[in-house]
Amino acid sequence: MTGKLWALLHDGGFDAIEGLVPGDLKLEVHCRYLRQQFPGEGTGFRVVLHNCTRFDYQAFDGPLLTNLDEILEADPELVSMTEQDDMITVNCVMGTLTTQYTSASIFLDSGIEISEGMLEAASGAYWTDWAARNRV
Repeated sequence: MTGKLWALLHDGGFDAIEGLVPGDLKLEVHCRYLRQQFPGEGTGFRVVLHNCTRFDYQAFDGPLLTNLDEILEADPELVSMTEQDDMITVNCVMGTLTTQYTSASIFLDSGIEISEGMLEAASGAYWTDWAARNRV
């Protein structure tokens, strides 16, 4: 599992963040357009970050947030990511999310587990269709 997960969840945001750092974090991520590429009803994904040792957010004009409730309240919108060593930096619309973990599990919000490859294929299909519709 790579940090690519975060780039695939482009335009997504958090509905819930639960757990402890260090430890496992359970994230509910809304990303309707990507979720619609999978069967069944739903608007997002559940992501579990295993052995998470860092999860913080810093708005461009604000303090570093490490409290999970404050991060959720800041409502970061995911855009892109970079990965260096084991550290993942997620560029957001109004700030930067930084995280570090050993692995991640991805589930549809219906509870069905999916792989990063399945998420990548769904994202590729969506953006190919989007480009064709918008003649980019």
